[in-house]
Amino acid sequence: MSRCAACGRPLHRPSPSGLCPVCARRLQPTPARPRTIRAAEPAVEHCDGQTALDLEPMQPSLWAL
Repeated sequence: MSRCAACGRPLHRPSPSGLCPVCARRLQPTPARPRTIRAAEPAVEHCDGQTALDLEPMQPSLWAL
């Protein structure tokens, strides 16, 4: 029975790389998933007679003062 080249565990199914499944996952991590960005929903519904303004990413507000 062959053994893993990295940790020495016995290999039940020999692999071409010579690594056990645990060492293969450790040495080749899965790629990071892309993050999805959701559109911001307005906190308050639109009221008649008022104009909704789009907020810019770094726009100062009263909370920032």
